[in-house]
Amino acid sequence: MTPNRPDLSSNVLRGATVSVEYHNSQSILRSEQKNPQVVYEIYADEPGVLCGVNEVISLLHSRLPGEFSSVFALSDGDQVSTGETVMSVEAPYSAFGLYRDVAVGILASCTGWANAADRCVRAADGVRVVIAASSHIHPEVVGSLEHSAYVAGCAAVSTQIGGELTSTVPLGSMSPEYVLIWGSASRAIMLYDRNTRIGSPRVLPVPTTADPVQEALDAAYALSSPQGNRLRAVRLNIPPNLGGGSPAYAVELKSRLSDAGFDTVEIQISGNLTPELIAEYVAADAPVSLFVVGSYVASSPAARFSSGIKEIDGKAVAVRGMTPGRVPNPRLAAIDMVI
Repeated sequence: MTPNRPDLSSNVLRGATVSVEYHNSQSILRSEQKNPQVVYEIYADEPGVLCGVNEVISLLHSRLPGEFSSVFALSDGDQVSTGETVMSVEAPYSAFGLYRDVAVGILASCTGWANAADRCVRAADGVRVVIAASSHIHPEVVGSLEHSAYVAGCAAVSTQIGGELTSTVPLGSMSPEYVLIWGSASRAIMLYDRNTRIGSPRVLPVPTTADPVQEALDAAYALSSPQGNRLRAVRLNIPPNLGGGSPAYAVELKSRLSDAGFDTVEIQISGNLTPELIAEYVAADAPVSLFVVGSYVASSPAARFSSGIKEIDGKAVAVRGMTPGRVPNPRLAAIDMVI
């Protein structure tokens, strides 16, 4: 899978998101007509799932002169080890110096999200995990977050921009507000079914206006026909003030649906899930077909990276505390900088 590269905002491209110290340095270097050829490298400070490389490459394509530049990098989704070189950029300093923090910041955020999603996927132990974090993070980075989670193993994303970046179809249920507007789960699901294309999954969020079991049964009866039941799943999210969700409740809900003849209706779980909570459902062998994660991934800390100039005009250099010269990594692949 080769995801699309996201479009960076004009604020990023004009350097408005970086420290003014880099603008000051670039201004003086231009005035003094100083523009050395440099090698800049980025290293992982901790192990995990690397992500954000495609976004950085998008930035480099827009800024580096292809004739005098070369880029070597690992790929999104690669497992990295502590201290490993993840990217090496050789280019005139004036073309890249303003964006070094942009590159590291992208990798830090995306890799942090990817590692959080990876922990959820591992805890799910083969059960599908969907990322739905748009209500937990700034809208400008929702696409990057969902792409990162998808790279880390999530089965699907939930937004249009996430679908565009991963070349997949977003997955979701009806919104609880939609059910509230129609007043009942059965009426809401019938109208949804009538106006939604064949093949699109019918998924009911519960609870909204009544007991979760009763809402699930009402919806299942509403979509029953001699040809089968068109209700794909119910998405269970019991708020804490109503007792919260539990593996036992998922078992009960599935049992009551099966007893009524609706054993094909799946149970999905959402609501501030963490790897620990997901693991409880798995350990209890709860009949869950899908976990929906959001806040845990969105609030995960950024991953840590180190970076610096390692060569200037062919001479090995480094700031104090770093070893001068490149740190070779045979896993790095050459990136085609010709658009």
